[in-house]
Amino acid sequence: MRACIRIISKITDVTGLILMWFPWILTVIIVWEVLMRNLLNRPTIWAHEISVMVFAVLTITSGAYALKEKAHVNMDLFYTRLSDRGKAIMGIITFPAIFFFAGVLLWLGWEFAVRSYMLQERSISTWNPLVWPVKFAIPFGAALLLLQGIAQFLADILTLIGGERKGA
Repeated sequence: MRACIRIISKITDVTGLILMWFPWILTVIIVWEVLMRNLLNRPTIWAHEISVMVFAVLTITSGAYALKEKAHVNMDLFYTRLSDRGKAIMGIITFPAIFFFAGVLLWLGWEFAVRSYMLQERSISTWNPLVWPVKFAIPFGAALLLLQGIAQFLADILTLIGGERKGA
């Protein structure tokens, strides 16, 4: 069980290390557009749309890392007063919600992305890029969230068995 938790945590960490560069990429794209538009009077046809796409991928795929780092909202007033066992019990109780949400998002996101791929769906902008690569971020992010949720669940079970709280 611990090996499974370590593997999932490593996947989540690597994903987080990749995603940490996305805000910088966004910054470069937006600064480029501002400079081109305001200094050279030559706006790009791609900067706005690519920045939306990069932000969409960042948002949908960062949920697992946020879950691992305990960055999601919880009832701190209540949760922080719990013992490690109490926190593990709360994690086990709330796991079905994460499992259901991530499972539905994975299933419907996959159908959404595959349909976009089959149609070779494109944006309606002047630039007209393919949008299916971005849509595949939905099932990918959901799969990462589901995996990290499973790791959290397993870590909570180990906490109940062993009493010592270890992260997932």
